[in-house]
Amino acid sequence: MSQERGARRLSRPVQAVGKFDPTDPLTGYYNDLRRIAAVHGTPARAGDELRRLTSTRERANPVSIAQLGLAAWQLRGSDASWLEVSAGAARWLADELDQTGRLAYLFPMPHTFRLAVPWYSAMAQGEAVSLLVRAAATVPDDGFATAAEGALAPLLDPDLGLIAETPEGPVLQEYPTTPPAHVLNGWIFALWGLHDAALTGSASAEAADRAFRAGTDALARRLPRYEVALGWSRYDLFPHPIVHVASPFYHLLHTAQLEATARLRPDVSEFAETAARWHRTAARPLPRALALTRKVAFRILRPRRRSG
Repeated sequence: MSQERGARRLSRPVQAVGKFDPTDPLTGYYNDLRRIAAVHGTPARAGDELRRLTSTRERANPVSIAQLGLAAWQLRGSDASWLEVSAGAARWLADELDQTGRLAYLFPMPHTFRLAVPWYSAMAQGEAVSLLVRAAATVPDDGFATAAEGALAPLLDPDLGLIAETPEGPVLQEYPTTPPAHVLNGWIFALWGLHDAALTGSASAEAADRAFRAGTDALARRLPRYEVALGWSRYDLFPHPIVHVASPFYHLLHTAQLEATARLRPDVSEFAETAARWHRTAARPLPRALALTRKVAFRILRPRRRSG
């Protein structure tokens, strides 16, 4: 997700693969998010940030909250107090699930896509599942396992508006636009939530596994659509006035996400191959300069809007 100033700021993940065993979610997370929590210095200050993020429901961003919780969970080995921050974020997410399991955004989408309230995000659902699965193993008496199944439901049920069917397979939508935007990084974060749910042994685990495999198969088939001149990646596939290429930040994030996904699906060669190619491209001055030029042109034609 992209950045906005103030309380409605949309979170940025980190461009690095986390440490994890692909068969056990409790060993780590696939993106190294620790900096999101560590920047606050101590668990107590990160707890203050969590309270700020959740203080006004109409301004709360579920992705920011889930990522802070995952980041704190990744830091738990250095100080057990980080688990309090992680559990607090998980508790907020669990309490905010609606009857369908969705997490509502109650502020209009502030840039790029026009989404009125309430709107929902597969990325938010997937990261909520990932956090809740991990919280359930840490605080098993808090109903987190049940909440994880609830948050999973919108990633499995096409009637809830976050799954776009394509000839290559289902695509999870970070932003539920018409026509579908097919944002790459949000799709992958959502797929990781499916993977985590598939390993829980819950009633929905088999459905989550089928959806993860169908989704990653679709991702492998559609990856060529996300590559532009000189081997750079696209942010999305929405029919903007001009192609929305990834910024250098998001190009590196895409690369790290594919590297991690290659470990989750080692039987699919496209992930590692594309990640290696995009990694080489990121280090070359010409593709980077061209991408920056195209990004500036995109923002001239599709400027950021102020969120009130």
